Amino acid sequence: RWEVFMDAYSGRILDAFSNVCSMHHHCESSPPPNVTSGRDLSGTVRALNTYSISGTSYMIDASRPMFNAGASNLPNDPIGAIWTLDARGGFPASSGFNPDHLTTGGSSWNNEVAVSAHYNAGQAYEYFANTFGRNSIDGNGGTIISFIDVREQNGQEMDNAFWNGRAMFYGNGDFAFSQPLARSLDVAGHEMSHGVIQNEANLEYRNESGALNESFADVFGSMIDRDDWLIGEEV
Repeated sequence: RWEVFMDAYSGRILDAFSNVCSMHHHCESSPPPNVTSGRDLSGTVRALNTYSISGTSYMIDASRPMFNAGASNLPNDPIGAIWTLDARGGFPASSGFNPDHLTTGGSSWNNEVAVSAHYNAGQAYEYFANTFGRNSIDGNGGTIISFIDVREQNGQEMDNAFWNGRAMFYGNGDFAFSQPLARSLDVAGHEMSHGVIQNEANLEYRNESGALNESFADVFGSMIDRDDWLIGEEV
């Protein structure tokens, strides 16, 4: 996700910078919720709002007030939902990126990474809704999307989590992070906050404005995860 400035006459690139905001290791009415449960990466059993179609539960939380049932085409196009998807080891900028739904045939989940990402996205949503009356990341009920099991373009495990302008992406950790980054609530809060900052202030992601962008995301991440002032300590 690059911003590129080109000379209109010569075609020469004058300037370029990446807009990907990262967690770097530099140290109508909603339907009744389909409540399922699963153990997250911290070992805690979480109740999850999901969506059931013909006995199959999808990691689509359609229980929030922002959900627009009339505009949604479930399960592939939920509008105003909290939606967690499996990147299946892919890299989002790759032509072969082919994510898939996370599903279960029962009322429980055995994917701890998915449970963590889905639950934490809901917690971050609730913080902005309850504290500021904000209706999702964009303030207009936009769908909140998370991808788990994201890897680097060369297939290596990703030591990062990032917001790319539309969704949150969680790597599994490599050498600096010992756990999948989806485990940490403050990481989820940090990345979702980048989306809020983008929609509210659109701070250019470089130099002083980029530093402010990161600082605001850190503060909101700490506000969402009230255990301490550290960011990413659980991973």
